[in-house]
Amino acid sequence: MDVKLIAALVGLLGVFAGGLIQYYFGKLSEKTKKHIEIRSTAYLDLINAVSNLAGTAQFSEQRGIEQLQDLTKAKSRAIVVGSDLVVEKLHYFFNEHVSLKSHDNYIAFSDMVMAMRLDLTGKSSISLKMISEALFGIKS
Repeated sequence: MDVKLIAALVGLLGVFAGGLIQYYFGKLSEKTKKHIEIRSTAYLDLINAVSNLAGTAQFSEQRGIEQLQDLTKAKSRAIVVGSDLVVEKLHYFFNEHVSLKSHDNYIAFSDMVMAMRLDLTGKSSISLKMISEALFGIKS
């Protein structure tokens, strides 16, 4: 075979292989990005549903039912797409605390939020105390 032909084939093969590798990593990156987006939406919906329910002092029966339905949907989404740690913290909060009426409840909810942050960012240097103070404006 001619050296020029071999060089051309190697060049074409390199371009083809590079394109395949770029495509593979692009798809992988897009999939990861989409998973983070889905999880963050589910987590924010859950936090908003809990906040709406806790923040409503006076509400009609119909509004209360709608809020409970929103909460149930948000919990279901978080359980389906959430990390194991988030599901454990969610389970603990809703089985042991359920409401946001005491300091222990605030800490349990803040712990769940901290697990969500850890899941979405992969790391978290913010303390549980800081998250609790930021969410509820209380000094622990």
